[in-house]
Amino acid sequence: MTKVLLLGNCGPILLTVARSCWLQHVELHLLVVSRKQRDCQHHFAGVNSVVLFSPDLIGTAQGIEAIAKHIKKVGATALITMGDRNLLWLAEHRQAFEPSCKVLIQSSESLWQILSKCYQLEIATSVGFQILPVYSLITPNDSESVSDSAFPLVLRPGRDGDILPAFKVQIIKSRKQLSNFLQEFHLVQSPIIAQPFMVLPNLVVHGVRSTEGRVLDSRAYIVSRKFEGVALSLEPYQFPAQLEQLCNDFVEQAGITGCYHFDFLFSPEEKMAYFLEINVRMGGTTDKVMQFGYDEPALLLQAYGVISSLSQIAGTKHVRVVNKRALLKHILWVIKGKITELDYPCVSRYRHILYSCRDFLFAKDSVFDWRDIRGSLWFHLRK
Repeated sequence: MTKVLLLGNCGPILLTVARSCWLQHVELHLLVVSRKQRDCQHHFAGVNSVVLFSPDLIGTAQGIEAIAKHIKKVGATALITMGDRNLLWLAEHRQAFEPSCKVLIQSSESLWQILSKCYQLEIATSVGFQILPVYSLITPNDSESVSDSAFPLVLRPGRDGDILPAFKVQIIKSRKQLSNFLQEFHLVQSPIIAQPFMVLPNLVVHGVRSTEGRVLDSRAYIVSRKFEGVALSLEPYQFPAQLEQLCNDFVEQAGITGCYHFDFLFSPEEKMAYFLEINVRMGGTTDKVMQFGYDEPALLLQAYGVISSLSQIAGTKHVRVVNKRALLKHILWVIKGKITELDYPCVSRYRHILYSCRDFLFAKDSVFDWRDIRGSLWFHLRK
């Protein structure tokens, strides 16, 4: 029987991988990155073993030794993980696990390249994606290069870990605010990417590419609601003209293998998708697309030849999928007046609450599964 070891944090992705392996008849063992002993308990259906893995071991030689030892103990033949930092770390040390245990990550060299948003934008331009104006910022003086018409701006790090203090996304409304913001950093190893802020929904494209270069599956979804800058709700969407082919051209040129998801700003009226970024890992919408029948973890195993065929899963009949735990947080934040420009759509507090109540009642929850009551309750009832 195929045995897979997953290194990762507790959360929706872990639950999705566990359920996928159960459906595909794959034996799964977990190394849960946590200091909390309760996270080591069997909360999940279809999991053969759960062992605690200290966060202090991430990025260390001792951590690699501990993983290799556990691989030998459980007899794992494939190793997967989540998060850019873990992906790069394991890719750099794959020789400690292979050939007996295949590391389901592309080469560390290509991974390091694609983690750069500047590199992503180069490929996006060459394949023909639509792109909003881009400004690369390093010093406070670079604020003078930004056109007046570009404000307000959205700022994102060129590569995670290259900028201190770290930030994920920031909206800047004036040149003075931009200059002041750039003065806060004491380390900028790659440019900060700035683009005009647009009040639009996002379009997400999930895909998986095999080591032979074949895209196994690719599907588009629209993010009709956003909270804290990430997807609050997800709905299937037909690919706009040529977008699927452009996505395939991008991953071929970048040499991406395994799972990935593109993020676009999307104008439904114009059917225009503006490239933002690509992530070459499972992410915040992995649990949501699973509910629509897109088994990303299983496709990842197939892409690397761990399994030869997939057991098809039925998708929900609901139009919209949400994380209902996130909906409750969203309602609480609206009541406290903590909604920002990153929360879409731009409506009144009353309508924000109304939409979340509607989705709570009628949308499909991305985590709850009657076949895994224990895991579902663990996620929704945890502190």
